[in-house]
Amino acid sequence: MTASHLIREARLRAGMTQTALATALDTYQSVIARWETGRTQPDYETVVRAVRAAGFDLAVSLTKADDHDLALIRRELRLAPHQRLTSLTLAVRQMALLDHG
Repeated sequence: MTASHLIREARLRAGMTQTALATALDTYQSVIARWETGRTQPDYETVVRAVRAAGFDLAVSLTKADDHDLALIRRELRLAPHQRLTSLTLAVRQMALLDHG
């Protein structure tokens, strides 16, 4: 998630306008607009301040990387198109059996 998404999401969840958030941060509405559109990238501390000004905390944590989905995508891309379709059809049938079983 980008800084622009975090700031915009916090502002919208708080029901704030860009002007209201700008006032809370002692800046201009145009600054908020540039952040939210990604035209400028605020640093981490600024993102934290903006999110807090909207009434939220920003929690960041480190987790182990999970490349499982990427491995599955690569495996599927090695197949020919008709093989992918066959594989997908089989998976859909198996899911239908699980839903009814």
